[in-house]
Amino acid sequence: MRYGSGLPVTTVWDGDDAIPVTLKSMTAERAGNDDLANEKIPAAGGLAEVPLRQVADVKPGWKDGCIVRRNGVYSITVQADVRRGVNSMEANSKVQKAVAGMKLSPGVDVTYGGDIENTADTIPQIILGLAVATVVIFFILMFHFKKVSLALLVFASIALCTLGTAAGVIIQDIAFSVTCYLGVISLMGIIVRNGIIMIDYAEELRSTEHMTAEQAIYHSARRRMRPIFLTSAAASMGVIPMILGGSGLWMPMGTVICYGTLITMVLLLTVLPVSYLLMFRGTTKSRMRLEAMENE
Repeated sequence: MRYGSGLPVTTVWDGDDAIPVTLKSMTAERAGNDDLANEKIPAAGGLAEVPLRQVADVKPGWKDGCIVRRNGVYSITVQADVRRGVNSMEANSKVQKAVAGMKLSPGVDVTYGGDIENTADTIPQIILGLAVATVVIFFILMFHFKKVSLALLVFASIALCTLGTAAGVIIQDIAFSVTCYLGVISLMGIIVRNGIIMIDYAEELRSTEHMTAEQAIYHSARRRMRPIFLTSAAASMGVIPMILGGSGLWMPMGTVICYGTLITMVLLLTVLPVSYLLMFRGTTKSRMRLEAMENE
């Protein structure tokens, strides 16, 4: 087992792919003929051990290989694992660039599998889930506000998450993987929650205190800035262990949530009040005219 191909233990199935699990020494891949020749073996009677080279000649030998076909086409599989903390999508990108610079013989095609193949199969399902989540969020906003304009205003604020997501991916220098999509879905919920907190209070001030749109959104932004900051900070700080862990699977998701929440919080406290004022300034003027006419 120390110098051979290892001891087969079991087989793990990943969908339709069989992954063999083999137990081997860490020096198995680097061992040479001299290492094997110096290996101690029991002598006659088992009272002592002698090097293998004293009782046998260790020489490398050739054997006939196996020609592998896949779908009737001759094929060779080259595979490797990535180190801990290395994103497999980034590794695949580097491999593709290296292969693109090679001069392959005519008729030789290269097909990439592994995580990049699994990602290509998974992303359409995640995008479908993202679309379903978006529709559900819009109907929840409609049910809560009972106004199309307010629902569209908060719903449009979801687009702010793209800036935070892009900034996090660029700063951390990571590839946009499957878990990044999951982080975007989580980020959408955080943005909508903060938008509801602000707009709901502004509408309450307009209806109960009879404030103008400018006054209502000004007081709402000041009053709700602290809870929005605290909830956003808690959400972003909670995923820092995922980033520091360096996992190629969870680090992208933590990066999207952390950077996206912090950057979107600043944009939400500035862009959303301005958008609210631009949307409802006309209704405030109309209401003031009606009140003036009633007083006359």
